[in-house]
Amino acid sequence: MPQEPKQTNWRAWLVGILVALVLIVALQNSQSVSFDVLFASFEAPLIFVILLAVAIGALIGYVAPVLRRHRREERQQHGA
Repeated sequence: MPQEPKQTNWRAWLVGILVALVLIVALQNSQSVSFDVLFASFEAPLIFVILLAVAIGALIGYVAPVLRRHRREERQQHGA
């Protein structure tokens, strides 16, 4: 019985590469910057701002499909 070739987990590779790129960019930008959020003004290291933006983007990228799937399932249950 021939063995199947092991499949590459491209998603894990892609996430790993993206994490490495974000860390490289963040670590190269450690100077302090001023930024505004709504009506408040803050000063923080740029590395913190970059990592915060990435974290918020990752959270949105994770939560949005989960909410969409949940709403679709609710519509299917109520419509059936």
